[in-house]
Amino acid sequence: MDRSPERPSSEVPLVSVIVCTYQHGPYIARCLESIKAQRTSFPIEVLVGQDFSSDNTGAECDRVAEGDPRFTVHHWQKGEPWRIEGQPTGRRNFMRLHAMARGRYVHFIDGDDGWLDPLKLQRQVDLLESDPACMGSYHQTAVMDERGALTHPWRDTLPERMGLEEVVGLRAPFHPSSFIWRNTPAIRAMITGPGGWKAGSGDMWFFASAATQGHLRGVDGEMSYYTRHGQGLSSQGLFARTNIHRLRILQWQRLDQLTAGRWRAHLDAVCDRHLDQVTGAPMTGLDKRRWLLALGRAPRYFMAQRRWARVLGALRTAPQA
Repeated sequence: MDRSPERPSSEVPLVSVIVCTYQHGPYIARCLESIKAQRTSFPIEVLVGQDFSSDNTGAECDRVAEGDPRFTVHHWQKGEPWRIEGQPTGRRNFMRLHAMARGRYVHFIDGDDGWLDPLKLQRQVDLLESDPACMGSYHQTAVMDERGALTHPWRDTLPERMGLEEVVGLRAPFHPSSFIWRNTPAIRAMITGPGGWKAGSGDMWFFASAATQGHLRGVDGEMSYYTRHGQGLSSQGLFARTNIHRLRILQWQRLDQLTAGRWRAHLDAVCDRHLDQVTGAPMTGLDKRRWLLALGRAPRYFMAQRRWARVLGALRTAPQA
């Protein structure tokens, strides 16, 4: 079986790998080299979006991609970033690259993460090709510290199979660096529609979009890494204080609308668990105003069982952040 790491760019790829990168100078070369190292029996394309970084990210992307026809590096010009609640995000970068993806399967990875097994893509695609009802595949991920040492698994255990009820929870079920999904019209529509643009947790929206169309399956092994350096969205900005809970409630209520209430009981239960985390948590004045606005953005959920009263009570008693 031919598993050459380089293939002519004229071939239609089976897999499109989307790499979004911004200010990843210390990490991006390692990420791209881990993609170059993949050995597959099928063609792939690698679409790199470099979001006007001010460090050496762009130069590193060009250096690693040079001479490899599978790689296309896009250097976006500086412009107004896509914002969610005033916070800049890389969502437009992802959406641009996603629109270019030609593969039957799509894999997204951030430029500060990477892969550990050169047969990762081959193994996941083999699984997906053998099970047409499976909409995506995931695996275990290792946490890497700033020195480049692998320290512990990102999740303790992963089930062999997941449906939407397992995918949508209080936290992400697996790391995005592990996830490949089918590039079907239905999944594309979910990802690129308003819900995908507005979702606070874009990776969890991608997982759920695939899971609305069928089950997901795991592959054994710790085949990707997540670099923990304290500069991501989960540590600041968009997700600060109670904002993560409000944003996820809103995105799961959008999913409920898009799926005509099919998973309503489960989605409402997950949102209730997020609401449980709000009582007693510090808030700023802006946080409180955004919670009040949220009541009108998901009225069915907040009016049912007087959840609005729980929100108002939490706002009244919240310590000043």
